[in-house]
This record gives sequence, structure tokens and C-alpha cells, in this order.
Amino acid sequence: MIPRILVLTGDTAPGSPSARLALEATRALSLTDVALTGASLADYPLPFFEGPGGGEAPQNARLLAQRLALQDGLLIALPEINAGPPAALKNALDWVAAAADMDRAARPPFARLVVALASAGSGRGDGRSALWQVRATLAALGAEVLTAEFRLSAAEAAFDAKGRLAESGDRTRLDELVDRLLDTSRALGRQGA
Repeated sequence: MIPRILVLTGDTAPGSPSARLALEATRALSLTDVALTGASLADYPLPFFEGPGGGEAPQNARLLAQRLALQDGLLIALPEINAGPPAALKNALDWVAAAADMDRAARPPFARLVVALASAGSGRGDGRSALWQVRATLAALGAEVLTAEFRLSAAEAAFDAKGRLAESGDRTRLDELVDRLLDTSRALGRQGA
């Protein structure tokens, strides 16, 4: 089985360290036998989620839910902001879950979706708090979140002029996370489910 993997930049700032980290993960995945796509939350602008209610989910929430439902695995690269994930990421996860609840005929976007988490921290922070919060949200939505994660501190200085991770140890750790995502996505693949 060739797993379908989506790499998602978990913030909306172009050229951010998490966007560069997502590109590094995409490069690593492109060397494998995978059906690979990439996206950014900037591709799916959404209004502020204020809880389930009447009406219909925004088109971008439905589109992102459909896109996630087609994947076997997901890698999210995100920054940590004030000891938490970016508001845009939490907002998108809430909207995707609401869109799925509103369309009961649709394939669930999170059920059995294998998720790998990677953070690009600033200064000495490595994104641990943000990853913990996103992990809890995704697990509550039914995703299979890998125990392994990639945390990068001082991410602003962690990339070379070509946008690659400068330290070989960081590249190795990211490769290990990508390998685990691939192995688990193959084992739990949703294609036949």
C-alpha cells in the first residue's frame, strides 16, 4: 500500500520556521513511496469558531475535512505561541470537526488518521506545550497521534541558507519521525476502511 500523507503548516505566516520545517518534512517524505501533498492553514482561511450551532460550515472547513478524510497520515508542523498552538490551528481543527458533524454522510476526517507532530520553537522553547495541547485535541477527535514527535528549539537559526535543517542530528530526528509516520500509516491505512 502506498500511504497518502498530507504535510500541513500549522500557522499562516509565510516563510515561518514551521513553514520551513514543513518543507523539510516534505523533502524527506518525497524520497519515499508515498502519495504526498502539502498545505498551509493560509490555504484555508476560516472565521472564528464560536461553537456548534445552526447553519452550515464554511466551504474551507468542508474542503479541509474532505482533504483530511482522504489521507492515511498527516504531519503538522507548528510553532508555539504563548505556551500553546497557533489560534488558527485550533480554529481549523474545531471547524473541521464541526463540518464533519454537520455532514454525517462524509467520511470522518480524523478517525484512524495517523498524525505526526513537529514544532518549531523560538528561543530555548521547543514547542512542547503546543504539541501537548494539539495532541490532546486530535486524540479527542479520534486521530491516532504518534507518541514520537519532533521538537526544534531556536528554530529561527536552525535552517541554513538553502532552507534545510543545519544540524545533521535534527535531520536524523526528523527522518525518524517521518519513517514512523510512514510505517504506522501503512499498518493502519484507511484506504480499505
